[in-house]
Amino acid sequence: MDISTKLFTITVILTGLGFPIWSQDISLESMQSLNEWRWGVIAYNDGLPGKALLSMERAVSLNPADPKIREWLGWTYWKSGLESAALDVWERLIEEGNASAFLQSRAERLQRRISGDDELPTEDEWIPLTAFQGEDGQSFKFQHPTAARGLNDKSGSLVIVSYSGRELIHLDVNGSLIQRYEGGLGGLGQPFDMVPIGNGRVLVSEFQADRLSVLTLEGLNKGYRVETWGGPGRGDDKFFGPQYMALSPDGYYVYISDWGNKRVSKWQNNGSHILNFTVSGNFSGFQGPSGIAAFGEKVYIADSIGARIEVFDTAGNYLGPLITEGLNKPEGMTIFNGNLLVADGANIYQVDTVSGEMSQFASLGGGDHRITTVFPDENGNLAVSDFNANRVVLLTPLSTLYGGLEVTLHRVMADAFPSIFVDFSVEDRAGNPIIGLKKKNFRFFDGNSEVGNPVIDWESSSASSVSIAVAVDTAGSAAQVRALLRGLDDVMNGLKTGDELTLIETTKNPTLFEIPAGGSANDFFQRMRSAAGNKAVSWDETLRLAANQIAPERNRKAVFAFVTVPPSSTAFDTYGLVETARLLANNGIVFYPIYTDEDSVSRELDYIAAETKGESFFLNQPEGSGFALTRLRDMKAGRYTVSWKSSRDAGFGRTYLPVSLEVIYIGKSGRAESGTFAPLK
Repeated sequence: MDISTKLFTITVILTGLGFPIWSQDISLESMQSLNEWRWGVIAYNDGLPGKALLSMERAVSLNPADPKIREWLGWTYWKSGLESAALDVWERLIEEGNASAFLQSRAERLQRRISGDDELPTEDEWIPLTAFQGEDGQSFKFQHPTAARGLNDKSGSLVIVSYSGRELIHLDVNGSLIQRYEGGLGGLGQPFDMVPIGNGRVLVSEFQADRLSVLTLEGLNKGYRVETWGGPGRGDDKFFGPQYMALSPDGYYVYISDWGNKRVSKWQNNGSHILNFTVSGNFSGFQGPSGIAAFGEKVYIADSIGARIEVFDTAGNYLGPLITEGLNKPEGMTIFNGNLLVADGANIYQVDTVSGEMSQFASLGGGDHRITTVFPDENGNLAVSDFNANRVVLLTPLSTLYGGLEVTLHRVMADAFPSIFVDFSVEDRAGNPIIGLKKKNFRFFDGNSEVGNPVIDWESSSASSVSIAVAVDTAGSAAQVRALLRGLDDVMNGLKTGDELTLIETTKNPTLFEIPAGGSANDFFQRMRSAAGNKAVSWDETLRLAANQIAPERNRKAVFAFVTVPPSSTAFDTYGLVETARLLANNGIVFYPIYTDEDSVSRELDYIAAETKGESFFLNQPEGSGFALTRLRDMKAGRYTVSWKSSRDAGFGRTYLPVSLEVIYIGKSGRAESGTFAPLK
């Protein structure tokens, strides 16, 4: 051992270096490898997969035997969209016996996805995940639930309509009570159904009071009635026993079944009565109108006494029956994956909205059950109100129950050590984000020690800011490019305080366009207009540049691509189509291609959109290009940031600080591992 090696060995001992050491002597190459690994881990946690990959590859080339460094190389490949390379690294570690149970599980999932074996069954079995009981033996939480719906506010919570309790019960994602809403003075007259109508308000049908009430769930009057619609009577805008309700797809109208008047009313969501669905032409009328579902330009209405489902257009014109036999006493209905779900006794049936083909979707089995409604919640489950059994049952797909949760630690930051911040996301096997989780759902481990009191600093459900990168394809004509720039202007007008915008020039080589302080995007618009008719875009390079700009952000993130012509045959030659899609997906970035017309549509860009949970838009659609921004802002994310004070020794910034997380959500669970380094001292 020469003098330089001895000096390095002494330095390691004196500084308490926390890197893996398997011998007393550490070579210069090993030290360089460990330093590269450290910088790679930090770059990875800073959301810079490109920099991380360079460091990790150098670290492995200097010390190819270190299993921890190789595992991190795999993670960096995965983050960079190079999933096959990541799988190769991890499978070799598994063969050598150097992979944790978590890494083995993650590698198996990745292998199934790459091979196509991870496809969800087209006809999955829906089984009970849990049941929220109305009575716990000592007190009533609710009594005879007639409906349980989410508020579409990205909280993951449920509001249960307690018919006999005369109130609404607000439960969090775990079934814990948030608040009771009694409607204020006079209370609620046997509430039957509830729909959210925006601006923190819900509309409640009151069966006994023969009216609809608007309750606010915000401010000082939270839970109080602020408006009433209708009232008892036979007039067009009156009710005798309003029950089930449904919103139009755009949320602008509300349909209400009126049991006593044997009709269905259509109201605007501002309280204006529009029309009634009743006896007319070749429709002889309802015997007992019950559940309603609105889908496209049609309204589906169940008749619980006639055991039928009738179909109308939105103007109230009768289109004919959908179901005339096979049902016993149909009640609540909802649209789910393009089909009707119909509650009937202890069973839920699925009905094709075109053919009327019907099959059993799920059942609560034997016993005294009466399912009044079934609605999707915000976490991929179905909330089933069992009136007779006084409970709300959550049904979940069998495949997602046994597939567990997908937990991803995006960033572990110790810049302010001993404070550690962990940014992570939670999804089920079907890719549904799990939102509204609480501290009780998480178990963090700082090394081998469980963290006693972690703090949830941020969650996506309470944030609405977005980070977007925009690329404009200049390969088309000048007129096409001008049209795209008008679309971009539409998007920019929809940005709010706290949003972030990155512009990508797609001229000769894709480059980042920086707007100077106090400047505007006018220069970018001018350059794009001047570049019209330029050569075809290198889409993989463009999208990789765009992704790298917004990858570190925890906001909802998206790349908007304004497209004039389909990509050329060489558009993905540099990095590859699949690799580009996975780069975006693995960094939580959604892709929205916005086309000038049908001739510019691309299967490749549509594929990337599908892989990232995005969708395609056209420039001339009625909502405008800004609609894509609205979709992004409304998207569920299931992302959280948690922090705690570590009691560990950071080794002057040279000790690797492993972190692990277990997430438990009712009957589903998942685990993830990662780590970081504190700043050098």
